[in-house]
Amino acid sequence: MLPKSFRLTRSRDFSRVRRSGRSAGCSLFVLYALPTRSADLRVGFSVSKRVGKATVRNRVKRLMREAVRHQLPSIRPGQDLVFIARPAAAQATYNQVYESVCYLLGKADACRQRMKSVGNA
Repeated sequence: MLPKSFRLTRSRDFSRVRRSGRSAGCSLFVLYALPTRSADLRVGFSVSKRVGKATVRNRVKRLMREAVRHQLPSIRPGQDLVFIARPAAAQATYNQVYESVCYLLGKADACRQRMKSVGNA
């Protein structure tokens, strides 16, 4: 599980990141990244009802959290990140979610170094 200190929880923080942050997208997710003045890294996840019923949405959130948790050491601190799931994420496997998260973090320039592939995780 993603530690609580790394979570973005307030609605106004989500709105601020979406409004002012840079975005990167792929078939499964959209990532918004916003640099902050603090040295903390906070990550938020959003899965709308368009993705599926509650059990499907919760599964997608768990997969996203786990993929981000594995990448925490590689993510540069001092930013807020918001991952938004697209409907295709409902059928995605963990490996597809992990690859998408790695791709988006690299595309949004949110990582310290090149992302690891699934085989190295």
